[in-house]
Amino acid sequence: MEPIFISAAILLATLLVVSYYVTNGVGTMGVPLRQFALFLMNKAPVGLVDLFKDEPGSGSRTWMKFGTGWFILTVISSFIAIWHNYDPTALDSLASIGWSYDDGSALADFTSAVMLISFTYLVIGGCLVAVARAGNNRLASEASASMVAVLYTASLSFNLILIPIIFNFADIADAETIRDLISLMVNYVVSSLLFTALLMNVLATYSQRDDGSTSVTAWFLIMAIVSKLIASMYYVIGEATDNTQMVWMSERVLEGWVPLALMFALAYHVIPHAATAPIWSGSLLKANMVLLFLTVPPFFMTSADAGELLQNVGALLLTFSLLPLFAGSVNLLATASSNSSGVLKNPGALSATLAMLLLPIFAVGSYFTAMDTFTGTNQMLTMSSTIDNGFMYTVGGLMMLSAIFSSYPLATGNKLAEPSRANMSVWFMMLGGLTATITMLIGDFTSKAVLDSGVEDVVASTSGFYLVAAAMFYLVPISAILATLVLIRTGTSSQKIAEVGSKISDVETYTLVEGTSTTIQQLLGRGVGVNTNLVIGDATEDEGGSTVIAVSATLHNDEITEFPEEDSVDEAHEEDKGPAKELMMLVDYLKNSGQTVFDFFKSIDLDNSGSIDGFEFQQALLNSDVGDFPPWEVDELVAAIDLDSDGNINLPELDIALAKIAAAYGSPEPKDGEDAEDAEDAEDEASNELSKTDLGKLKKAELVSIAKEKGVAATGTKAELVAAILGE
Repeated sequence: MEPIFISAAILLATLLVVSYYVTNGVGTMGVPLRQFALFLMNKAPVGLVDLFKDEPGSGSRTWMKFGTGWFILTVISSFIAIWHNYDPTALDSLASIGWSYDDGSALADFTSAVMLISFTYLVIGGCLVAVARAGNNRLASEASASMVAVLYTASLSFNLILIPIIFNFADIADAETIRDLISLMVNYVVSSLLFTALLMNVLATYSQRDDGSTSVTAWFLIMAIVSKLIASMYYVIGEATDNTQMVWMSERVLEGWVPLALMFALAYHVIPHAATAPIWSGSLLKANMVLLFLTVPPFFMTSADAGELLQNVGALLLTFSLLPLFAGSVNLLATASSNSSGVLKNPGALSATLAMLLLPIFAVGSYFTAMDTFTGTNQMLTMSSTIDNGFMYTVGGLMMLSAIFSSYPLATGNKLAEPSRANMSVWFMMLGGLTATITMLIGDFTSKAVLDSGVEDVVASTSGFYLVAAAMFYLVPISAILATLVLIRTGTSSQKIAEVGSKISDVETYTLVEGTSTTIQQLLGRGVGVNTNLVIGDATEDEGGSTVIAVSATLHNDEITEFPEEDSVDEAHEEDKGPAKELMMLVDYLKNSGQTVFDFFKSIDLDNSGSIDGFEFQQALLNSDVGDFPPWEVDELVAAIDLDSDGNINLPELDIALAKIAAAYGSPEPKDGEDAEDAEDAEDEASNELSKTDLGKLKKAELVSIAKEKGVAATGTKAELVAAILGE
């Protein structure tokens, strides 16, 4: 049996097993494995990981910052490479310092390498944001993610920049062999170790998602990383054993599967999030997910030196590769069309949508040129390279902008700075990349026609096409510079979306309509939070699947109809407003148990921090027989009590909330031997448990709130406010 069949079977089997356990979990082994992964990420390498911050969002930001730096280097190098096609002598002056790119092939190789690096950095950084949001709103180890990003850049810089300089100025015997060995070790061995650490981080984070929820982005990202690791191993084995088939397959995975999987991973997060709508078609999604890893992508194709059987199988898989690309593109475009205004207002979503619009165009063009290259004809080799590079500059470039404009603000917790400049960057990237690609293709076709005609001397020079292409491509570096400025301004902006790592949703509205059903778990997985406005509209059905989802009656209070009459809407909302029922039950529990608010708070403050989080409050409600509430309902209760919106509850906040509930809804029925006056006295006693020391620890804004609640003077210094509250 051919080696490629065996290696392909192992790869697919591995992906199938990983996919199964990612979707279904690993049962009782999940907790031990996660703890082991956390131990490795937080302790290894010893001392090095401690140099990096472990605050929410820091890991994702580091990946995107480094990606932006590589992006700038990429577009500059690409512009020089295109200009070199117009003027091959443009770089001859570099020979005076011992640095020469001969015919431009080395420059082209360098450009392709840094383009893939920048793409990997930015898109993975954007995907890490989505994974964190699907899990515990932070990576399992933000410090480890930052460390991996830094080490990856250090190793690549050593291989791509430092080593060529050293070998150009140093007289080293058998230099080419040594350079190839260093490149092999850095690109495939060292990078595999780093991406293994990243994979552990992603899996540990994703394991913290809500039960029953899934993330398409996380699935694509995990499959991409696993494919990269296996393909890197195949490449090393293939080079060591001189097995060209394994090397060829490894290249198809690294240059086809991995970039496309990362593109779809980010797009399936950005577009539905901006459109505030579910993915348009589940069937197209499954076709996209499965067929992508069963076919041979047409991009960056190389000749397959194999027998007739392998060539026939490869040609079929190459043809079928258009199906998942079209499925994913159509699905995401239809999702965007469900709320086109929301997508157009979001530069990141606009960029991803344009990328999905152009993807089928480049896929078809690359298919025809790739088939020529695959069969070894090589009649359109130059055009194939032009389309592949144009694909990365245009579609890949747009996806990188999408990560900067959509994911980076979420990682920082800041609003996107200068949306108009971001939109300009998106259009510059699309126009520059697309027009430069088309112009270069015209030049390639013309050059081939001239060459085939045998009458080159009577045909005008084709260099003008490359001059125009270079001029149009100039928009791409401008786009990258604009994007970098927006990223810097966003990182330093004072306009906050929400605290990074908090459970607060940034989805303001979400449309729910009649027709199908959904669960709260599914809504939460799409970014819907307790503060999101659920808008109920009419059911619509488009070809290919439903563009909307329905809301179940269980989402509402039992007293509210599914579709209330227009004149009763306000009344219904008033009746369903606030977690009064649960808090009233808690007031009842305190009175029946004879506890004060102070005693109750001290008993549930498990870590003695002076504040309680959602988990502690959830356990307190469970132990007090109020009820076993899911996390999303606990978050709603915490939000109702939390006056300073820090995500936690302190003693004054709990006291004020319970006092309000008791005052608004009345005290519960007194038990035997207890009259209303005793109940009122108990209430006052609970409210007065705040000591001078406790009040002194509070912020002035919190003291003002307490003073207003008690009806005393709410102005002056902190000391004056404390005195007023205590009646001194």
